[in-house]
Amino acid sequence: MKILIIGCGSIGRRHAGNLRNLGVTDLLLFDATNERAETLAGEVKGRQMDALEQGFREKPDAALICTPTSLHLEFAFEALKHHCHLFVEKPISHSMEGVNALVEQAQARERILMVGYSFRFDPIVRQLRAALGDGRIGRVTSARFRSGSYLPRRHPWEDYRSGYGARRKLGGGVILDAIHELDLALWLLGQPETVYCAGGQFSDLEIDVEDTAEIMLSGRQSVVAIHLDYIQQPAARTCEIIGTRGQMRADLFARELDVFDGISCMWESNKGIGALEDMYVLEMRHFLDCIENQAAPEVNGAAALDSLLIAEAAKESMRSRLPVCFDEYAKHRTMLLSLARA
Repeated sequence: MKILIIGCGSIGRRHAGNLRNLGVTDLLLFDATNERAETLAGEVKGRQMDALEQGFREKPDAALICTPTSLHLEFAFEALKHHCHLFVEKPISHSMEGVNALVEQAQARERILMVGYSFRFDPIVRQLRAALGDGRIGRVTSARFRSGSYLPRRHPWEDYRSGYGARRKLGGGVILDAIHELDLALWLLGQPETVYCAGGQFSDLEIDVEDTAEIMLSGRQSVVAIHLDYIQQPAARTCEIIGTRGQMRADLFARELDVFDGISCMWESNKGIGALEDMYVLEMRHFLDCIENQAAPEVNGAAALDSLLIAEAAKESMRSRLPVCFDEYAKHRTMLLSLARA
């Protein structure tokens, strides 16, 4: 299999290394900064492409879009024109505009479209979902997700102010950047009725996007609170799910999952559940399997649409300081985009 990686930053480098270890020996590497692509080519024994057109002339089977968020659709549409299967890093774009068209074109061309929500492949999250499906803690009544890290330390080899996360025009901001938590809330607990968000740029970081967000997703029988920030030291990624017969607590960095059984009134502690890197390997293996077997990916365009809509609704709520009825917002946004395309 021949795979073109567009964007050789931290996530592009990670995927390239994992693909190489999974047996993909023909890796084509393109980045707007030639030096970055050249360095990665040496690390994974791949081939640097001086221009994107050069990469497409090699007729790759698939393309990985690992660029800043605002550039995802541009490169994804170009890759589809060259008959590539697609893996697009999360979120699928910084805006809903054009996303439906990409999903439709991928379906029409019978190309795989997978989106990089890697935490769905985390062994801890898999155990969480299985336990919820088995009803181990009864009916879920509330949940809390937390993701926080200090932006300048995330990529210490570069000036944080130039990274996509810090810049609005590149699709930055903590809501889009940490959209994993929104996706997990949807995947584990379902779609909300109402979205409310309070947040903004509250720190001394030199950025033009929100660095803090508190998002509330409410339904008829449950409520989910999601905290996101670019400030927290040390970094943390946790979730807590409370049900009518117990609760579960997961620490994705410490690799721990604790389950409380409300009948026996005892905790079950599980430590050392895999490594964080495992999810990226499992994610790439799944993508390769989908291509080889022409199978639908677990994280498809529809899933990417749902989480992006939640992110957009949260931003709208943060702007207006009012709750957003999610179903009405989704219908209104879809209608406006349809009129724009017409």
